[in-house]
Amino acid sequence: MAEESFTEDFEATGFANVDRSAVRSLHAASANIERSAVQRLQAESVNARNSAIGMVNASTAEMRESAAAVVAGDYVRVDESSVFLLMAPRVSGNVRAFITLPAAFAFGAGYFVMRSLVRAALNRRDR
Repeated sequence: MAEESFTEDFEATGFANVDRSAVRSLHAASANIERSAVQRLQAESVNARNSAIGMVNASTAEMRESAAAVVAGDYVRVDESSVFLLMAPRVSGNVRAFITLPAAFAFGAGYFVMRSLVRAALNRRDR
């Protein structure tokens, strides 16, 4: 794929190299993404560096200094990257979670407290 380009869909039967580009959808056996933005990425093997990816579906995904909304795979390695939702049985590297387990419990508790306060206020107003 050419450098510094924008494409809607890109499909490669083998290796795809994306550098300084924006791609809406990329399907390849193996993908190397550098300094690019990809909305949807599906590949057996993904290597991303300094990139932003919306959704990754891969058997093996390696991310360095990148950001992704959703990453799903068998093995994911994350170094100095941010991932909103990570679904993988094996994960290695420095992972910064957007929502941690204590934060999830705090959000849940806050939701139920606010719900009960709103119900109490509405019931009091109806009387």
